[in-house]
Amino acid sequence: MMNQNNEYILKEGYNVILSSLLVSFIVDIFISDVFANILYVFVFVLLFIFRNPSRVNYIAKNDDVLSPIDGRVIAIDKSKNKQKIYIDVSLCDSHVFRAPLNSKYKLKSLRNGLNLNSNSFKAKKLNAQAVLKFDDIKVKLISGICNSKLNFISSTEIKSSDEVGVFLQGLVIIEMPNTYKINTNINEKVNSTTTILANKI
Repeated sequence: MMNQNNEYILKEGYNVILSSLLVSFIVDIFISDVFANILYVFVFVLLFIFRNPSRVNYIAKNDDVLSPIDGRVIAIDKSKNKQKIYIDVSLCDSHVFRAPLNSKYKLKSLRNGLNLNSNSFKAKKLNAQAVLKFDDIKVKLISGICNSKLNFISSTEIKSSDEVGVFLQGLVIIEMPNTYKINTNINEKVNSTTTILANKI
């Protein structure tokens, strides 16, 4: 089923895009054509970053865990009681964060912070972060260098692939119990609404 998408650009990008376009016009009129052209290119880059593409939604089964966002799997950790999938989200990916399964949803914590490289040790302590809970699955988002302010919907019942918020760039860590079998591999490109990360055993 095609995801109903009435907006080509994410509303989170409206202010920065319009502000950049206005500055470009002013520079074009009063300062320099060359500098203005550079700013116009920057506006097109912003349009690409904040794009909101339509997706064909996978009809998820109750035990399917879909990727909540586009990105690349950079690590998988397994221990006695839990396992984690690490997804690196770049500016070239689509940035809509979606529910990975049909579940009760809760925004457990939201913390402002710095915008250091999300793969550094200091980033895990100092960067802006959010922790989201989907039944027995916990998702932690660590903001990267280019992220905007984190903002997600509040507690509610949610369906697989429903939009929860926007995450521009950084690290997404999906933690689940060992009652799930992971179906993805390191360095695999994953997409929200279509890639199945795990199934319940």
